[in-house]
Amino acid sequence: MKHSPWGPIALCCLNWLTLHCWPLASYEYDSPNMPERILVVDDEDAIRELLVSQVNYMGHECAGASSALEGLTAASTAPFPALVLSDVQMPGLSGIELLRQLHELDENMQVVMVTANDDMGTIRQCLKAGAYDYLTKPYDLQDLSETIERALERRRLLLEVQDYQRDLERKVQEKTREVLETRDIALLAVAKLAECRDDSTGFHLDRMQWYSRILAEELAAEGPYAQVATPEFVEHLFKSSPLHDIGKVAIPDKILLKPGALDEDEWVVMKSHTSQGGDTLREVIESHRSPKGQGARFLRMAMEIAYDHHERWDGSGYPSGKARETIPLGARIVALADAYDAITSDRPYKCALSHEVARERIAEDSGSHFDPLLVDAFARCHKKFDLIQKQMKSSHGLASPVGQAQPAFR
Repeated sequence: MKHSPWGPIALCCLNWLTLHCWPLASYEYDSPNMPERILVVDDEDAIRELLVSQVNYMGHECAGASSALEGLTAASTAPFPALVLSDVQMPGLSGIELLRQLHELDENMQVVMVTANDDMGTIRQCLKAGAYDYLTKPYDLQDLSETIERALERRRLLLEVQDYQRDLERKVQEKTREVLETRDIALLAVAKLAECRDDSTGFHLDRMQWYSRILAEELAAEGPYAQVATPEFVEHLFKSSPLHDIGKVAIPDKILLKPGALDEDEWVVMKSHTSQGGDTLREVIESHRSPKGQGARFLRMAMEIAYDHHERWDGSGYPSGKARETIPLGARIVALADAYDAITSDRPYKCALSHEVARERIAEDSGSHFDPLLVDAFARCHKKFDLIQKQMKSSHGLASPVGQAQPAFR
């Protein structure tokens, strides 16, 4: 029984997600069994010690600090406090300044100001700085207990919302990844459907993907195209390059599979596959509901490649006679990759030639057929092309006559 390669790949992905992604989504600030820590900050020893003992008596874990600076240090040390009860007026750093720094440290940390000053201006200043609530000295024990419970409950709710948001983001990312994977598989299946009409091309699409990626990555490593050949560009090119010949679906078999040279009329029909493919992908893009989304960018590159992968650097190509930089970079890359694969592969109208012959022909066509900078990049990475060609060589080789008056590829 032949097993699909997707099974082991999916299992590897699942294992990686289990180890690296899902634990992050379930992370919580506090263990459910860990008591929530409370910190009391007051420069008056008697008040601080009384407040700490009262909070401990209520069943909470509580510690004290005699200054705002000491309190900030204590709040920065794990286990971090869930709640800080702070005096307003203290020598040195004030309680309000401590409040601001605590929120920079942890936006979920609740702070209740305890003050002997019931001036509304001071109270408003505390609340504006981010205090959850305030208590005036002398405070009522019932008020203290209720304020503490409300503050802790607020923090729990904030953490629950954050956990929910992280879980939702994870699920959205998973669904987005599933949609993108489904899109990629569907488009590759369509491209394979077009390719299967010509049995001699073997693993042409697979090789094209890797040739295009290798060349784009070489451009990204150095030279003037480094800023254009971003990781996103390389990934889109890898996935869209198999659609370069999608228009051949519209070419009759008697022309597509003809073992000999095409006559003038047949050649006109064969060349129309670029416009047929580009027009088809353009219709898909125009009907797409999210023109600025990743899918639209992916399809736009595929459309440009379908239209322009037979254009030439000197303007003598087809279908539009574009020249130089007016030809999209993706199409220029695929043009060179397609030429290399055509030269080194058997086709109905020619036999495969060697890697060295392909190198020589591509070098000779620098500045005429191909972008000279791409030819330079190819010269730096040509051994990788040879390796891919040998590893993914078609098993359908044909012994066709050599020397047909046709280009190396159609």
